[in-house]
Amino acid sequence: MKSIYSNFCVKASAKIARYRLASSISLTLLCFSSPLLNIATASAQTPNNNNLEETAIEGITDAVSTLIRVLRSENVEARINAARALGGMGTQAKIAQPALMVALNDKQPRVRYTAATAIANLGGDIKIAFPQLLEALQSESKWIRNDAAYALSNVALNLQTIARQLSAKELNQAITDFEKTLEVMEESEFEIPPQAVKSIDNCLDYLKRERLKSIGMGIIAVLALTAIPRNFCSACGKYMI
Repeated sequence: MKSIYSNFCVKASAKIARYRLASSISLTLLCFSSPLLNIATASAQTPNNNNLEETAIEGITDAVSTLIRVLRSENVEARINAARALGGMGTQAKIAQPALMVALNDKQPRVRYTAATAIANLGGDIKIAFPQLLEALQSESKWIRNDAAYALSNVALNLQTIARQLSAKELNQAITDFEKTLEVMEESEFEIPPQAVKSIDNCLDYLKRERLKSIGMGIIAVLALTAIPRNFCSACGKYMI
């Protein structure tokens, strides 16, 4: 009887330890964004706001550093939660991009998908993360699909705002990428958030219009150039306008 009771206590203790570990990870991840942001907000309303702003920045930096370490955890769920938390912090977690890039090669698909979504949300290099985001759209996990869809939507909106600054090559690549995105979304056997689909579709239309405008302006410039009369100057050996 004593042996059975001892085994029961050991098993119970192990379960309690696991629950405490999971709880501490969850609480840590949940606390990273809101309290730190609240500190930053409160700093603007207090006389000694410089110290509070510095504290907020230090706190965010510490949070990002902790999440980066968690990305190397042996616990799959911890790695997923860390990547998702970093993505939720947006550009504040920009320094985590190298670690998230490494996570794109994780053995677990869910970790790769979440890392790709995080890279998109913090404004990182989307070129490398793009294939994983497309795969994430076909994940059985609803929240992974939704996160990836909205991340792609944010990328499309960001490209729309800088469309006129893109080169012809970059514009063509963006259009190709989001045509492929919509194709994957339409063919997915799982539900994709309609708001994200509509947003990407609208952005794609805008990018296509910008491409037509740039092509039209190029044609007009060529026609205008060829229509200008030129006279040959025998003295300088050149055609003069």
